[in-house]
Amino acid sequence: MRPDSQEVDTSSAPVHPVDPRRLRWLELLSRYRQPIGLTVTLLLFGIALIACWHLLFEMDIYALHDSVLSTPRSSLAGALAATVVGFIVLLGYEWSASRYAGADLKPATLALGGFTAFAIGNAIGLSLLSGGSVRYRLYSRKGMGATEVARMTLFASLSLGCALPPLAALATLSDLPAAATALGLSEGLLGSVACAVLLLFAALAIGIYRRRLPEQPIANNLLVRVGRRTLRLPTLRLTLLQLVITALDVAAAATVLYLLLPETPPFGAFLLVYLLALAAGVLSHVPGGVGVFEAILLAAFADQIGAAPLAAALLLYRIIYVVLPLLVACVMLLINEGRRFFFAQQAIRVASGLAAPVLALLVFLSGVVLLFSGATPEIDTRLEHMGFLLPHRLIDASHFGASLIGVLCLLLAQGLRRRLSAAWMLTTILLLVGALLSLLKGFDWEEATMLTLTAALLAVFRRSFYRPSRLLEVPFSGVWLVSSACVVASSIWLLFFAYQDVPYNNQLWWQFTLDADAPRGLRSALGSAVLLIIVALTWLLRTARPTIHLPTPEELERAARILAHSSQPDGGLALTGDKALLFHPNDKAFIMYARRGRSLVALYDPIGPTQPRAEMIWQFRDLCDLHHARPVFYQVRAENLPFYMDIGLTAIKLGEEARVNLHTFDLEAKGKEMKDLRYTWNRGTRDGLSLEVYEPGTAPLDELKIISDAWLSGKNVREKGFSLGRFSADYLKHFRIVIVHFEGKPVAFANLLETDRRDLASLDLMRAHPEAPKLTMEFMMVGLIQHYKAKEYARFSLGMVPLSGLQTRRGAPLTQRLGSMVFQRGEQLYNFQGLRRFKDKFQPDWEPRYMAVPAGLDPMVALADTAALIAGGLTGLVKR
Repeated sequence: MRPDSQEVDTSSAPVHPVDPRRLRWLELLSRYRQPIGLTVTLLLFGIALIACWHLLFEMDIYALHDSVLSTPRSSLAGALAATVVGFIVLLGYEWSASRYAGADLKPATLALGGFTAFAIGNAIGLSLLSGGSVRYRLYSRKGMGATEVARMTLFASLSLGCALPPLAALATLSDLPAAATALGLSEGLLGSVACAVLLLFAALAIGIYRRRLPEQPIANNLLVRVGRRTLRLPTLRLTLLQLVITALDVAAAATVLYLLLPETPPFGAFLLVYLLALAAGVLSHVPGGVGVFEAILLAAFADQIGAAPLAAALLLYRIIYVVLPLLVACVMLLINEGRRFFFAQQAIRVASGLAAPVLALLVFLSGVVLLFSGATPEIDTRLEHMGFLLPHRLIDASHFGASLIGVLCLLLAQGLRRRLSAAWMLTTILLLVGALLSLLKGFDWEEATMLTLTAALLAVFRRSFYRPSRLLEVPFSGVWLVSSACVVASSIWLLFFAYQDVPYNNQLWWQFTLDADAPRGLRSALGSAVLLIIVALTWLLRTARPTIHLPTPEELERAARILAHSSQPDGGLALTGDKALLFHPNDKAFIMYARRGRSLVALYDPIGPTQPRAEMIWQFRDLCDLHHARPVFYQVRAENLPFYMDIGLTAIKLGEEARVNLHTFDLEAKGKEMKDLRYTWNRGTRDGLSLEVYEPGTAPLDELKIISDAWLSGKNVREKGFSLGRFSADYLKHFRIVIVHFEGKPVAFANLLETDRRDLASLDLMRAHPEAPKLTMEFMMVGLIQHYKAKEYARFSLGMVPLSGLQTRRGAPLTQRLGSMVFQRGEQLYNFQGLRRFKDKFQPDWEPRYMAVPAGLDPMVALADTAALIAGGLTGLVKR
């Protein structure tokens, strides 16, 4: 967006008053939501582990082993078939979601996106984030926007939660005596609650039907008025269809577990308890509901079925319905990424794909396997054969080392997720070493094969890990540390469960015999816990985070050198000196940013080539994590949105930028627009207007300051900042300046933003004296376009029109509809349409510009913080 013109003050988008108290509460919720969420998750996970321990206290691991082996093959085959049916039914969610979002995708694309999103979401939880990220990656390549993907993900995620209460009520009423027995409640109370739930949902449906709007312009959507807001809901037909799909989905998933049970209770009662366990697992936000789901089912059916058979069925259920689809989904995604990888002409085309997060997940699972393997007894027959070949101390050392590698895999998965090349190299080495140790500790060839295959996949997708940052520079991640702590805690829980019949004594720590499974497990658990604590303390007690400061003259010179070799002239705003600078380690790129509250707001995409640009986005995210701030990128281009998705951001459209193609621009061409521009140029020349370009440091700034002061006074505005330059000799000395003279006297000027690449030229300050001729600014634009066309530049930017190009239809996102309304009706605040009409005269190509921000509550706070930066503080929001 160009800051100034004679027609309008384009210094910022209009800022509406924000209730300070509401903004403060939003800020508090945004600041503490992660620690609160992590604390609740840890608490629920701990309670679930204690409950499972209490319910399984009298069962030993050998009984569990025997129960798993005694499961009939027919039951396993039936469970596999039910899993296949369940995931086919799950694709119905995807189909319904695409109809609701108005997305036109091929069935094969929907099938891939639906299966992989649900498989990964079921395993790691947080389906809105995990499943949404997968969908965006796959669907955006087919031309689908972030808004439609978000709408599909929200629909698919909420469908199950909204359908669970009525389905549970129907399951209860289908076999009330059995449900009352399973839950330990009276039939009267349970029946009353079930009827109340059904009546409540019926009343809600009637209320929605009555509040529907008479005109429904969007297919498969029902617009409902609630107060002053309009909600976009699925139609009655789509809702009933989704209720049927959800019922079939839950029935198929419950059938998987039901078929694995040796003794089967009435299916209606079992389905009710399954629904309650499923809801509790989802609401707990524990990944996959691990522990919470099992605790409820054990509490309900352990006495009736037996703890060991039920635990064996739950274990097989996790493997068949959760782990197996997860592995299949990872393989499918990697195959899909492999096609892009091998057919890509440039490495950066695959740098921002799904390979890195999928491989990070596989490495994390490898760490889980190594830790759980270290906590459970090895197979005796294999150990006997190993004892003849290897010393017992080597077997013990291999067991201990494999567990430590498991902890490191958990932690290195974060580095892989952040695409660090150092994490890639270290993880590959550790996986291969772990495979060797798995063979030495007990000839665990299955485990060794999985680790070797994961290492091979890392080698295949080497180019996805393009960041040269050091591992020690990775910011502290509470989520990753808590996840790793939960895995280590689970392995310790598994250790005590496996050896609960072994009396504890001090000699256990020093036993190194071949059959000393318990001592090996104790040493491995202690080593794993100590290693995790050391890493956590090192993470927390590192050197102080880097300070944020305004650039020094040397840093401004570095930025100028990078800018000169780029194709992004807007980066010249870094030379104002009012923004901090973050440089690429090799001085290939930089980011200009400023801090406001808890927001670190970067202006534009990183300045520099494409590959370093992707690295810089991650580097900025690391900086934000170190300062516990939200990352915000203001005015970014659509082509870079995948990189922002990589770091967990979503996009909000700000408007459109006008860029004139100088290869096709012809002032002598036919047409009304060119005729008007020719008239402006010829009339201005006849009337005494002339245009002159001054080299850096040669323009008469004293005369230009008179024009600038008069312009500010006439517009009743003050100098702004951040995304705008200001009239300053220290700033303007870096640029060529164009001056329009009228009868030999300067009446208007602009500083030019250029680079050595000649791909694009632009301008920043553009100010005219109030007494300048009316056509002065249009005359300047025509002259500059001809000037750059003669110098063989490719394009000339006329700047951004805020809120231009936003959707006006009712089904569009709320932010777009509000922005479009302001664009159409906010002329008393800002001449949006006039600015658009003015730039349309030059027949430009319109390109969208976005703000990349975290999802949730953050966009509102980030927008307010960015507006305050541009306006020069809170007072600037109310003063022009």
